[in-house]
Amino acid sequence: MNPSFALELDLISRGYHIIAGVDEAGRGALAGPLSLGLTMFSTEFIHNPDKIFLTGINDSKLLTPNKREKALAIIGSRCLLSTATMVSHRIIDSLNINGATEFALKKLLSGISIKPDIVIMDGNFKFDIGMPYMAVKKGDRKSLSIASASIAAKVARDHIMDKFEDIYPGYDFRGNKGYGTRRHCESLKLKGPCPIHRKSYEPVKSLLSLERNRIEL
Repeated sequence: MNPSFALELDLISRGYHIIAGVDEAGRGALAGPLSLGLTMFSTEFIHNPDKIFLTGINDSKLLTPNKREKALAIIGSRCLLSTATMVSHRIIDSLNINGATEFALKKLLSGISIKPDIVIMDGNFKFDIGMPYMAVKKGDRKSLSIASASIAAKVARDHIMDKFEDIYPGYDFRGNKGYGTRRHCESLKLKGPCPIHRKSYEPVKSLLSLERNRIEL
C-alpha cells in the first residue's frame, strides 16, 4: 500500500495546518554522515494532490536511484519547502545515533524559514523539540510528507557518498553508500578504516582497537 495524506488530513482537522514530515537516511551505515530530510505541503495540496505526485512518491527504500531523483523533482515543484541536513560521523560517534538524530532535527528546524505547527517523524523517537511532535512507526510507508522527506534525505546523502568514493577509493562507497556490505567489510579488513568511518560502530570499533594494540606492542 502506498503512503497517503490520511495522517496529515487528520492533523489538519485537529487544527494543525503546517505539517513537517521528517525522515532520516544513513542510520545503519558504517561510514559517512546521517542525513535528515524535511518536507512541508500546503493544506490545499494535501486536500487535492495530483496523480503524478501520488504515483511517483513512496518510501525511498522502495524506489530506484533514478526514480528517487525524479520523485525529488516532483516534490520540489509541489511543496512549500523541501530540504535536508547532514551531521557528520564525528557527531554520531560523540552523541550516539539517537543523540545525533535529535541534534540533526533541531539543526534542521532552526534553519528553515517556515515554522511548522507540528513535526511528524518516522520511527519511535521521543524528542523534546519545543513544538508539537509525533513519532510514526513505519511513517515512510504511511505518510506522503514523511515519504517525501525520506527521498530528500536519501538523495542528498547518496550524492555525498558518491563524492566520498573519489576521496576515499577502495571501499565502494558509490555502490554501498557506507553500509556494511560484504565487499565493504572485506575492504575494511584489508585497508582498515578511513577518516569517515564511524568509530563507535562495529566492526570499525574492533578493527581500530586491534590497530591500537598492535601499535602498543
